[in-house]
Amino acid sequence: MFAARYFTATKLNRYILSSSCRTASAAFFSSPADTEPSIDVSAFQTMLTNLAPSISESLTTKGYYATPEPYSILPEHSIRTMREQSINLRNIGRFEQSWSEKIDASGKVTRFDKEGVWACEPDGQDYHDEPDLIMYLSVMLQTLPDLLNSQVSEYGLSASSFNAKLAVTSPGGSVYPLHIDNPQGLSAGDTRRLTCILYMNPDYQDGVDGGELRIFCGSDSPSTITSNNNDDSNDGEETKKGEVVDITPHGGRMVLFWSDEIPHEVLPTAPNADKSDEMRDRYALTVWIPTDYYHTIHNPESKFANLGDEAFSK
Repeated sequence: MFAARYFTATKLNRYILSSSCRTASAAFFSSPADTEPSIDVSAFQTMLTNLAPSISESLTTKGYYATPEPYSILPEHSIRTMREQSINLRNIGRFEQSWSEKIDASGKVTRFDKEGVWACEPDGQDYHDEPDLIMYLSVMLQTLPDLLNSQVSEYGLSASSFNAKLAVTSPGGSVYPLHIDNPQGLSAGDTRRLTCILYMNPDYQDGVDGGELRIFCGSDSPSTITSNNNDDSNDGEETKKGEVVDITPHGGRMVLFWSDEIPHEVLPTAPNADKSDEMRDRYALTVWIPTDYYHTIHNPESKFANLGDEAFSK
């Protein structure tokens, strides 16, 4: 985790060739051919547009959404390119030790490091070296808030700013502890409302690589999760086990959930692999989208308002 340091959409887009100004902006770059992303912007926007009704319905009823099989919202070659660009950022020293915060019953905040987890904050200045990562962030920011607001205006999602994190979780059993992304909300000036995760693990193996995202959905959650014939195997579907849902981090899979309400954790990543096995590294790119409707943050009337208390009391 990083502190919620927001970037403006203007700061991001000034460095990229957006779909609406590619020709006009080409002269900005010293070597446009070297920075041309592989992502098909139009196709990606169409994908998000088609998914918007399902995303909105799932967020409203379950508090989260995960792309179903075949999972990927982008072509495999784009996911592989984004992973390679992520590795490049790591190799040039951009990643730092990831950390998170615990808040006890008295409200005291304690920071702790996440062992085996490293992260950085990509922004528009990375475009020359990592164009696909930045283009992905740009399209998400330009497209998703308006699409979801058109489904449910009360979301009030904003495209004016964003907060992003690129993280790698090492094999050998590294985890993310149970937490909520935006636990303090307005009291800390944090207006993050929607967490959007893209996994970049194109060679992910079920039952071997682990690192599932476990979402706490509560004892009263709807029982509409696809299970695997009621057994404990996991072929990549969302698997409901009592009050939690485990979601595999397949390459290209997108997961969204409410930043201020949904408790979640990451299960051990490739627990039987060596920590130095870079093929088993778990890469995830997260963008947090804020809301302009501040009353929706930690809204006591939300159906998900008590999930945190329920999860952390276990």
